[in-house]
Amino acid sequence: MIKGYRRLNGLAGAIASAGLALTLIILPELAVAKSSPKSTPNVVLILLDDAGVETVGAYGSEIDTPNIDKLAEEGVLFKNGHATPVCTPSRTRMLTGTHNFRHYTNFMTLDPSAFTVSEFMQKQGYETLVAGKWQLLGTMRDKILKGSRPADAGFMESFVWQVEPLQKGMRYWGPTFEENGRLTRFCNDEFGPDLTNDYTLDFIQRRKDRPFFILYSMLLPHDDLRLETSKWVRTPDSMQAVSTQERFHGMMAYADKLIGNIVSAIDDEGLTENTIIRLLGDNGTHPDIVTRMGNEFIRGGKWTTTDSGTHVPFIIKWPAKLAAGQQLNSLVEIMDVFPTLASALGRAVPAGLDGKNLLPLMIGEVDEVRDAIFMHYAPRQSPSAPPWVHTRFIFDKEYKLYHDGRFYDLEANPNETPTYFYRDRKAAFIAFKKLFELMQDIDDPALPAITSPLDPYERPEALQLNEPARCGDRQPET
Repeated sequence: MIKGYRRLNGLAGAIASAGLALTLIILPELAVAKSSPKSTPNVVLILLDDAGVETVGAYGSEIDTPNIDKLAEEGVLFKNGHATPVCTPSRTRMLTGTHNFRHYTNFMTLDPSAFTVSEFMQKQGYETLVAGKWQLLGTMRDKILKGSRPADAGFMESFVWQVEPLQKGMRYWGPTFEENGRLTRFCNDEFGPDLTNDYTLDFIQRRKDRPFFILYSMLLPHDDLRLETSKWVRTPDSMQAVSTQERFHGMMAYADKLIGNIVSAIDDEGLTENTIIRLLGDNGTHPDIVTRMGNEFIRGGKWTTTDSGTHVPFIIKWPAKLAAGQQLNSLVEIMDVFPTLASALGRAVPAGLDGKNLLPLMIGEVDEVRDAIFMHYAPRQSPSAPPWVHTRFIFDKEYKLYHDGRFYDLEANPNETPTYFYRDRKAAFIAFKKLFELMQDIDDPALPAITSPLDPYERPEALQLNEPARCGDRQPET
């Protein structure tokens, strides 16, 4: 048993002790993966919550992240990796491999009719787990929840925070988690990221002889408005942190430590050579945070469509197939996860995906897989969560065009201030024409209206679980 794995032995333990007593109906060609697990790569998808590129040492950050940096040294670091500016659109985009306008229905919602990468992996005979943040069943404004539970999206096991939107519970100290459908309130001296890390380590130990797919959906380094004195939490390793910057640096350092635990467990089980580890961010850093990156100071751009809102860490390690130490400048994005994994398994990429297979980039066959990245960004956030932005935009490495005609030279004006300066006006016009034509070819519908603040809405009473009995006396200061 993994040290520190406590009271997480409900359905997971029952499944393990029963030898996973489930009947899987698989096609004959999929039986090969089940009978020859060594030939099939394991997959661990690590998703940082609210961490732009400026928060990772491998990208030049002042924050020390040695374990993430080592992943980059032993794998492929993409300098131009992107996600949408906020969590839900990025997560559904990643899970489905499609543009948001094809599947997105509401904030904190994953359409249960959408086909996900986790369902795909399960169909290939993989054991599947999601541990960490979920938040995809629906919002508190929904009278009927129209989203997905982890099992609906192809996860055989789950240990997650916030499935039901009315589950009132912390993610950090004294957290509330749902383990395979069962809700548990943990003690005040237990730290949520440790619990999700322990569950993931235990899953690797239990499933090491079968191909597995893990979505390690990290809670860190997201803020928490429900803390009493600061929305930036102290971790077990940063209990003396005072300022916002100190607390945030501690949160990133702790996230890096937990990632190191996952990598070490894979090493200890002898699974390193044929395990794909992908590390991504779901959007830019919170704007409270200013981080030095090289000679620049970057304010977090979460919620905004500028580079600091979409530019995220994007690292892939697969020793069996990919040369170590690569740093690629190609345009890639979170939607590429699904088609790349399908290709890595030797399977045909499912029809209808919009993302790109990145394997040709990583093995040196091509320099680019796309001319530009397009986003139909309409998160439909709550009226209490500004900014209220719905827009369409497309960008390459140098220029960005919005549907309303705003056009920026990103090298000269990365923060998109309304000066409209272009280093070379002729080159800018050529780029404008290219991006305009590419956007015209996208078959997306008109942008929906933002969520109206005038709609009557009474916040329902949230579920509150009491602290369990027999907890320790230590009360962490938050």
